[in-house]
Amino acid sequence: MTALSRLADCHMHSCLCGHAMNSVEEMVQAVYEMGLAGAVFTEHLPLPKALDQDRTVSMHREDLPIYIEELKSLRGRRGYVDITIGAECDWLTNDPTWAEQACQLARAMGAECILGSVHMLDGWAFDNPDEMDQWEIRDVEDVWADYTEHWIRATTSGLFDVMAHPDLPKKFGHVPRDAREYFEPAAVAAADAGVLCEISTAGLRKPIGELYPSADFIRELKLRGVEFTLASDAHSVQEVGFAFQETADVARGLGIERFAFPQPDGGIKWLQL
Repeated sequence: MTALSRLADCHMHSCLCGHAMNSVEEMVQAVYEMGLAGAVFTEHLPLPKALDQDRTVSMHREDLPIYIEELKSLRGRRGYVDITIGAECDWLTNDPTWAEQACQLARAMGAECILGSVHMLDGWAFDNPDEMDQWEIRDVEDVWADYTEHWIRATTSGLFDVMAHPDLPKKFGHVPRDAREYFEPAAVAAADAGVLCEISTAGLRKPIGELYPSADFIRELKLRGVEFTLASDAHSVQEVGFAFQETADVARGLGIERFAFPQPDGGIKWLQL
């Protein structure tokens, strides 16, 4: 058994979302070839047309059932990796009811695990390079306070199984004076809600150059009893399982002994480090 065979990639995307490179099958094949224990495939659920008119950041609505059926078919192949059919759903701060409807639709069609994420604050996609100019006219502390408030609302909504990239506003290096004041209430909310939080290697590929969430945030989450998944947020086959071994070593150093691998039946397979 290799070190990677004890790890699963619990966040990945295909070209169906409009901003990734490879097909669903190619991404799953990459998981298999890396020797990982399995994967949770988490394509972006279709956003309202007003927010994604050209479908560059989320699926077309008509692609959702095709996506789910393709994963079911791949899962049925003998000798293939363990696959959980998931989705990533945005929490829209100006329309929280949208996430509820989107999650209900996805689950009705066969989604087995749903990631919750906050990418936008009142329509501003703060992690989009094309909208970085807004950071020049906004107060970093105000952004973090606003983000944390809505992240907590999303976390405690009961809609999501896992919360993705919990400290996303730091992507381009915009960090508050003392981020710990935001970490504690967020960690308490996650613990009370009983959700998983991912440790994502995607942040290592971004200007901030560190894991999502940071070591301090991970410590606060762990202190409250929150459990973790491991994720690459891959948008190409080259990113599948990115820096997983190094991240597993970091996790062990922070006292984490296992990662969660959400299963098709709603249960958890625990992958011991």
